[in-house]
Amino acid sequence: MAVLRIRMLGNLSMEYNGKEVERDFSGNGKILQLFLILAWAGEKGISRGKLQDYLYDVRTANSGNALRVTLSRLRRQLADNGVTGPDAIQYRGGVYVLNDDALELEVDAVLLERACSRAFQDRDPESRLALLEQAAGYYKGEFLPAMSGDSWVEAMRGKYQGLYENCIREACALLKSRNDQEKVAALCAQALQVCPMDEWSEWLIESLLALGKYREAKKAYDEAASLFFGHEGQEPSRNRMEKFRKMGSKIQMMERSSQDVKDGLKEEGDISGAYRCSYPGFLDCFHMCVRMAERKDSGSYLMICTVVSRNGREVQSESRMGYYSELLCQVAGSQLRRGDVYTVYRPGQVLILLNFLRKKNLESVKERLRSGFREKSARKATLRFETMDVFYWQNQEERARDQG
Repeated sequence: MAVLRIRMLGNLSMEYNGKEVERDFSGNGKILQLFLILAWAGEKGISRGKLQDYLYDVRTANSGNALRVTLSRLRRQLADNGVTGPDAIQYRGGVYVLNDDALELEVDAVLLERACSRAFQDRDPESRLALLEQAAGYYKGEFLPAMSGDSWVEAMRGKYQGLYENCIREACALLKSRNDQEKVAALCAQALQVCPMDEWSEWLIESLLALGKYREAKKAYDEAASLFFGHEGQEPSRNRMEKFRKMGSKIQMMERSSQDVKDGLKEEGDISGAYRCSYPGFLDCFHMCVRMAERKDSGSYLMICTVVSRNGREVQSESRMGYYSELLCQVAGSQLRRGDVYTVYRPGQVLILLNFLRKKNLESVKERLRSGFREKSARKATLRFETMDVFYWQNQEERARDQG
C-alpha cells in the first residue's frame, strides 16, 4: 500500500512512499487548498457547503461551479501523478471524502488530535505520558503558516496550538510528579522552539536549577528575555516583567560558591562596541543611572530611536520593522561606545542609554546612527529621535513626588 504523509504543522511538506512530493504535484492556489482540506478531513469527509465556505468564503452558484471545476482538476492531477485512482474523491452521505483503498494517508495534525484524545482518556500514568509525548512530537509549528488568512486555516490554528499546550502542561505535570527534571527540561526546551511561552521558560529554568545546572539556567533566562522582550509587537506588560524578575532572582539565589558568582559575571561573546541587553536588563541599567544622577549630573541621556519611512511616516509591516530593528542594533553596536547600552523595546524601536556624554555631542551621535542606518537599509528608511536628560528627568520625578 502506498503511503502519503502530509505535514501541516510547521512548513508544509508531503512525502509519497518516502520521497518528497514535487511542486508539479502539489500545485498551487485552490487545487492545493482543496486537496489539503480533503486530506485533513479524512474518513469523516466534509460537506459541499463547508468546502465553499473554506475556499470561497461564500455559498453561491458561482462558488458551487468553481468548486466542481476545482474538484475535477484535482481528481485529474492526482490520477495523472499516480497518487490515487480517478475515483478517489467520492461524494457520499452529503460529504466529500478522499478515499482510496490503495493509499494510506498520514496527516500530522490529525495524528496529533488522535493521540491527544487517547491520552486524556487514558487513566494509566505511564501510557498517558507516552501518548502525550507522542502527540507533542507531531507539533512542529503553527498550522499551515504559509496559508495565513485562509478561513479554514485560521479556524484550526488556535485549536492545534491549544492541544499542544495542553499536552505539554499535562506531560510536565506527570514528569514533575516523578521528579524527572531532565525530561521536563528537554520537553520545555523543545516547546520553546515551536511555541514560545513564558510558562515553558519558567519550567525550563526551574528544572535546570533543580539539576544544579546553573550556567544552563542563566543561559535559558537570557534567551527567554531576548525572545520575549526583543521581538514582539506589544509593549512589555508589568506581569511579564515581574515574572522574569522572579526567574532571575531564583538563579541568583541558587549560586553556591564565589567561583559560581565570578563565572556568572563574565561577559561572553564580542565585548567591543556598545552593550546590547534585554529590556529587563536595560531597565536595571537605567534605574542605576537615575540613582547616580541624585549625586551628580553624570551626563547620561536616554535616546529613543524609532524607524520611519523616508517621508517620516510609520512603517506598517511588522516583519519589516523587526528587520529594521536588527539593522539598527548592528549600527548601534558599532557606532556607540562600550559604556553605552541599548535594547529593542519593540519592533522598529530601540532604546539607547548614552553615558558620560556632553550635551553638545548629542547631535553627532544622532548623525552617526542616522547615517549608518540609512546605509544599512539601502536608504529605504530613516530614524526619528527623542532624547531625555536623565539628570533633568530625575529632578522632575523628585518634584512630582514632593508635590504629590
